[in-house]
Amino acid sequence: MLKKMAAGLLCLCLLLGICPECSAAQAPEPFRLVVGTDLHYISPALDDKGPFFQDLLDSGDGKTSLFCEELTDAFLEEVCRLKPDALLLTGDLSFNGALESHRDLAQKLRAVEAAGIPVLVLTGNHDVYCGSAARFEGESYTLVPSATTESFREIYAEFGWDEALSRDTQSLSYCYVLNDGTRILMLDANTARYSSALPPDTVSWVEQQLKDAAKQGCQIFVACHQNLLQHSMFDYGYVLTQSAALLKLFQKYDVRLCLSGHLHMQHVMEKNGVTEIATSALCSYPCQYGVLAYANGVFQYHTQITDVSAWAKRQGREEEQLQDFTAYAASLFDRRTLSQTVPLLAESHLSPGQQASMNVFACEVNRSYFSGHMEGYEALDPDGSLRELWVNTGSLYGYYLDSIQSDAGNNYNEWTIG
Repeated sequence: MLKKMAAGLLCLCLLLGICPECSAAQAPEPFRLVVGTDLHYISPALDDKGPFFQDLLDSGDGKTSLFCEELTDAFLEEVCRLKPDALLLTGDLSFNGALESHRDLAQKLRAVEAAGIPVLVLTGNHDVYCGSAARFEGESYTLVPSATTESFREIYAEFGWDEALSRDTQSLSYCYVLNDGTRILMLDANTARYSSALPPDTVSWVEQQLKDAAKQGCQIFVACHQNLLQHSMFDYGYVLTQSAALLKLFQKYDVRLCLSGHLHMQHVMEKNGVTEIATSALCSYPCQYGVLAYANGVFQYHTQITDVSAWAKRQGREEEQLQDFTAYAASLFDRRTLSQTVPLLAESHLSPGQQASMNVFACEVNRSYFSGHMEGYEALDPDGSLRELWVNTGSLYGYYLDSIQSDAGNNYNEWTIG
């Protein structure tokens, strides 16, 4: 009788596609990771901090690239001090894809691995095939070679690729064994032919990795530069082209977590049992990274701001910007906001007082939104009058500020999945 029951159970498992050996698998081991993204590192050899480069930054999105070297060194020093089980860098490692920047950054990452911390890297849209890779000198620039898929793999081979359990043949995607019970699926959506999309054959490779992990009784989570879900009003170029198909696969194989970047915004979304954490950019306010811990079936995530000022003090650096680096980064971020809002409101019929209040509101909201601290949103505009004034401008910026309201009250810097 017992033999018949066992045989029937085995048949049922096979019909459902369940590996009967998986039920005997042990629970995954605890681990802790540091997750960084959008560092946008530029080699000192390519940047003389001259007027052209400064003008480029002034018209950009608030990057702290004038102190890129200092920020990078402070961040990696903190990683070594935290001693995580691995460091994940989810794309946009470089400022503009220049080979020299990649080579210099790889050298810095070797020091992290020398400290006993594995480093896993991914490409971002600013890392390969960049026509804007350049050396900035004085009032001008000179184009320099950009990394390709082949050169990126060669430079960073020791950071995940060489140690991978499986490597995709159509992209730089790979599957990494973190420990006996956990695997990380690193997805590359930045090939020569495809941008923000996986090559068609890569989707099949993804499913095979998920299937293999399930057969071995391993949990698996995903890291990618672009986003699985739409975290903001912007989707084109941000959300992976095959997001719907990937989401179905992740549901089928019980993938609970996806890590990404690209937006430069700290945000968390959940859909159909899959949670995606988009970590904000290291290179811009508030210059933070994520710490992901796992134990007893529960993922816990929080952010930490890179303490560049403490690093500068230890180095004996006295530049004004380094004394309170977070405030410096905030001022750059506000300058970017004002470069958009001031000209827009100058064309309106609003009073100078109204315009001033609306500009302050825009700066405060943008800092809250991109840093993931929306729990204080209501206090920035208690009666909603400033948001209403923005909406009444009929501008895209007004629509954008209105869309942010849906995140009011949330703190995306601390999250638990379990």
